[in-house]
Amino acid sequence: MKISLLISLTLAILLTGCVNLKPKPDRTQVFTLAANVDAVADIAGKPECYVGRVELPGFLEGPRIYYRSTHGELSSVAGARWAEDLRDALPRAIAMHLQATSLAHVRAYYPWANTASEAATISVQFERLSANAGGQIEVIAQWQIEQLDGSRVQGRFMAPGLMWDQHDVSEYVANLDAALAQLSQEIAEKL
Repeated sequence: MKISLLISLTLAILLTGCVNLKPKPDRTQVFTLAANVDAVADIAGKPECYVGRVELPGFLEGPRIYYRSTHGELSSVAGARWAEDLRDALPRAIAMHLQATSLAHVRAYYPWANTASEAATISVQFERLSANAGGQIEVIAQWQIEQLDGSRVQGRFMAPGLMWDQHDVSEYVANLDAALAQLSQEIAEKL
C-alpha cells in the first residue's frame, strides 16, 4: 500500500510540474510584400488589366524565406517567414504596385477570376526571386501582356544592384518589394 501511495504521489508531482510550464513566445518575424504601397485614387481612364497567376520555381512554395549559399545550396532565413504563400502574394503585390504607378487600373488579380472582358491580362514567370550569399538580391522575371485583340507585348526584367547584409530580413523583403515596384513600372509603361 505504501508503495502504490508513493508511486501515485510521485506521478502527481511530475504531472503537476508539466502543467505549470510557461509557454515561450514565438519570436518569428512574419513578412508580407507590398505592405507599404499607397493606394491611388484617380484611376479613371487608365488601361484596365488583370494580373494572372505567377509562375515560380518550386522551391519557393511554402512560408520560408530563402537565399542561396556560396555553393548554391538553399538556406532559409532563420526566424522569418512569409505571411502568405508567394503564389498568392506575388499577384497581389504586383497588382498593388501596378496601380501605384498611376498608369494602370487593376480590375482583379489571381486567385480571383478576370471578370472584366475589356482588361488586358498580365502574366509573370520568375526565374529567380531570392538573394545569394554575397548579399545580392536576384529578381529575374519574364513578363507578358496579352491585349484584348490577342496581341502580346513581352519583356524580361532583371533587378539592378539591390543588396542586403544577411542579418536584416526586413531589408531583404524591402528590396524584393522595390524590385517588384520596378517590374510593375516596366509593365505599366507597356500597357
